[in-house]
Amino acid sequence: MQVANIRQKLHQYVDKGDEKLLKLMYAVAKEYNEEDDFEYEFTEEEIKILDARRSKRLSGESKTFNWEEAKGIITGKKKI
Repeated sequence: MQVANIRQKLHQYVDKGDEKLLKLMYAVAKEYNEEDDFEYEFTEEEIKILDARRSKRLSGESKTFNWEEAKGIITGKKKI
């Protein structure tokens, strides 16, 4: 479907839409047009925890699992 057809159909939906549809379409359009300025910043404590985990991983002190092992642990079919 071409953009002109989509635009025409949307106008028809808006013109004939009930309050519920209009609120839904408005919420979608508003969310789409808002800038995504959310940026998470780690706290110093979180950075320390991540650094400690990284150090353990690089030194071999912590264990990692492949997908099959992880799936087995999650589903309870494998013990750590």
